[in-house]
Amino acid sequence: MKRRLITLFLSLLVIAANAQSVTITGRSNKTNTLIRLFVYEDLLNETGILLDQGQTDAQGHFILEGKVKQILPARIFVGLESVDLILTPNASYDIEIIVPEQKEQVSYFEKELPTIRVKHATDQGIYRQVIYSEGIINSYMTEHFSQIYRGRQLRYIDSIQNAISREVPDIKSDYVKNHNRYKIAAIRLGISTDGGKKIVKEYYDGQPVLYTQSAYIDLFKELFDGYFNSAAYDSHLLNDAFDKGPDAFKIYLHTDPFMAKNPCLAELITIYNLQKLCYGDRGTSRLAKDHLNYIKEHTKYAEHKTIIADFFTKYNRLAAGTDAPEFTLKDSNGKDISLADFKDGLVLLQFVDGYSPVSEHQFAELRGLHHQWQDTVQILTIATHEKMDFFKKQFAEKKQDWPLLDLGDNILLLEAYNVRTFPEYILIKRDNKIGEAPAPSPERYLDERVRRLYGK
Repeated sequence: MKRRLITLFLSLLVIAANAQSVTITGRSNKTNTLIRLFVYEDLLNETGILLDQGQTDAQGHFILEGKVKQILPARIFVGLESVDLILTPNASYDIEIIVPEQKEQVSYFEKELPTIRVKHATDQGIYRQVIYSEGIINSYMTEHFSQIYRGRQLRYIDSIQNAISREVPDIKSDYVKNHNRYKIAAIRLGISTDGGKKIVKEYYDGQPVLYTQSAYIDLFKELFDGYFNSAAYDSHLLNDAFDKGPDAFKIYLHTDPFMAKNPCLAELITIYNLQKLCYGDRGTSRLAKDHLNYIKEHTKYAEHKTIIADFFTKYNRLAAGTDAPEFTLKDSNGKDISLADFKDGLVLLQFVDGYSPVSEHQFAELRGLHHQWQDTVQILTIATHEKMDFFKKQFAEKKQDWPLLDLGDNILLLEAYNVRTFPEYILIKRDNKIGEAPAPSPERYLDERVRRLYGK
């Protein structure tokens, strides 16, 4: 027993030694606002881990702290807005975040983005080197877009590399080197004429998998999306192996020499493409999930267990038939409205944040559907607090008589419903069960989906 306790104690010491503190102090122009720090170890699913959260004070000051074991991409949310950072273990950062004030009639996609300024960092220059390098790459791409992509002039890639070496000298961090390497590889892919074969061979064949390097994962997704349909496989044999089970499927996938000699990468490619099949028809989805669960149980790569677990969490969170996240919000008259008030019928949630021709067109379609549906579907429009006054005017002018709700400071409701863009739609069945999330927009088969859910 004593030996077991000593072993456990030593294990905890190792874990503690691996995870090192990170401290971010700063200021934002958004005062008394929820601020949260996420880090991303699973970039394939873009799953963030909440490291710390708090509130900016009356002057906008804040402190965020946590522990990380390796260099990780991070995102800081100030209210609904976010900025990106790269965190290095045992480093501190002094930053400033500015969230621009938006004009009333500006769409979600036309918003001026928030900015971050790192005034001081003890991260050995890693964040600064990544930002400077990316600035050089983006500048060259803007100035010489036509020559690079239309003229396919590879000499500009050499110019980019020379400029980085000249303006960002003495790069020692492998994280920065890999960021630049895979950013340039993405440019090379855009002008390749062989479908990316040379890029795969040079940048992925026999190379380590860089799970926390966003440039690597972004290029990975572009190169290996739909890999099951590649020329390496016969579709009939592939489908037969898929139907037979995980062992037969893996054996067939490894008939491709590239997959056979890169087992870790091959498994990640398999996971990525199986995840996409989970959104196919019912039979294909069931088999794909069986394959993923098998890999999760038998893989020797801890990262792959996490990736699959993250995917299923995301997949099941708003799956049809699960409980819809509850909420109570103020309507335009200050009255409390709860989702539970409408548990006896169908509900359509519409999340909005600003004006655009697209949203105006969708509102016009929604008015027609509202007249058609009568009392069979309850529409609830949820507006961000900053745009509530604008939508009050719109509702009055257009005589839209369904409830308009104020999101207020309940910004976590957007995450609960996985709202990533605006407008966004969620269909909820009787007893407040998820019907479809996200649902189609009013002009894209929404009425058909409502009819399908009616009576269920």
